[in-house]
Amino acid sequence: MSDEEDKVKRLPVRFKKPTHDEGRVLQVVHPRSPACDHQFKVSYLIRPGETEVECSGCGTRLDPMWVLSRLAAQDSQFYRARERYQEEMKRLEERSRTKCEACGHMTRTSRR
Repeated sequence: MSDEEDKVKRLPVRFKKPTHDEGRVLQVVHPRSPACDHQFKVSYLIRPGETEVECSGCGTRLDPMWVLSRLAAQDSQFYRARERYQEEMKRLEERSRTKCEACGHMTRTSRR
């Protein structure tokens, strides 16, 4: 042993055994259905008195705040699309003539 190794004092510490067989503390758990992303064409199952929401697609328990943020994003996207549609319909109602694609002349628009 060298002089520096003699100066090092070992502490009487024993390391704990790993909690899992693999030796990892954190482990990624994949959903039962790998195709399910819990967002599109899925309904959420809400049970009174429980603090989690269940995905109807794969049965995974989800965080309610995550589900709420997804629903809020879908709602705002729907609202913006509805506003664009209403503006476009308003613009089209104000038009009385349009250019004919066949002859190129201006023709009256039908009011059905």
